[in-house]
Amino acid sequence: MRRLRELTAYGGIAILAVVFALALAAYGTANALAEQIVSAITQHAGSEHFNPLDFRVLGTDFVLDRLLQAVLALLFSAAALLAVWRLTRGAVRTCPECRSDVATEATVCRYCTTDLGPRS
Repeated sequence: MRRLRELTAYGGIAILAVVFALALAAYGTANALAEQIVSAITQHAGSEHFNPLDFRVLGTDFVLDRLLQAVLALLFSAAALLAVWRLTRGAVRTCPECRSDVATEATVCRYCTTDLGPRS
């Protein structure tokens, strides 16, 4: 939460808007991909009158293809977020003395002047 406040305080609203737009675009892409996969499964698994991903319990139809599509979109989005996180996690490190975030290349903390030493 502190990082979010700092980002908005220093004119980072534009960055947040871009990140939000990219997240929506990534989810839309993941959802479209999941929809195509579920469509291919239902087309190859049964005829047009019988959908193997549907079932009926006490007169109530349960349509599982939309649920499967949502789960696949969630998994694709989570995988994309994990990949981005893994690529950017080495950009900062935490000072052991004051617990502030400093650049990876820094050898001295800019807040408390603690010697950080080389990155191990």
